[in-house]
Amino acid sequence: MERKLTSLFVAILVALAAISCAVLAVQAHGEKLANAAAYKGDTSSPNLDIIIINNEGYERDRKGPVTFTHRKHALDYGVSCWKCHHDYEDGKNLWSPWGETLKCSECHMPSEDVDNVMNLQKAFHERCKNCHRELAKEKKKTGPYRKCYGCHAKKK
Repeated sequence: MERKLTSLFVAILVALAAISCAVLAVQAHGEKLANAAAYKGDTSSPNLDIIIINNEGYERDRKGPVTFTHRKHALDYGVSCWKCHHDYEDGKNLWSPWGETLKCSECHMPSEDVDNVMNLQKAFHERCKNCHRELAKEKKKTGPYRKCYGCHAKKK
């Protein structure tokens, strides 16, 4: 019995150590991005609190930028990193928070689908609007998803 308890205790310690390492790795990655001179995400601000999505190159640029609260979505709302971030290979998402996070437009072209990769505007709309729509269907609090100016700032 004592041997089983010791084994269980060691297993719990190993699991806690692994979880701690993963949390530290994710925090270190966040700090690395926040302090980077040139953040690689879609942003005009080098931090992870607020990201301004203001991409250029759309065929028709009729709407203003979107202010995205990255930290609130991740921490307060509990949105998994993998819900938005991805790096697909053979249909499997291989992206990890401790790896490289590329700017969305590195793979998604602004105004056209290329090699079965949807364009940037469709990609943002699919991730954001569909997530908010699903939350609304579940009768959960959500951000806007029906009208453009719920997310987009009015163009000056």
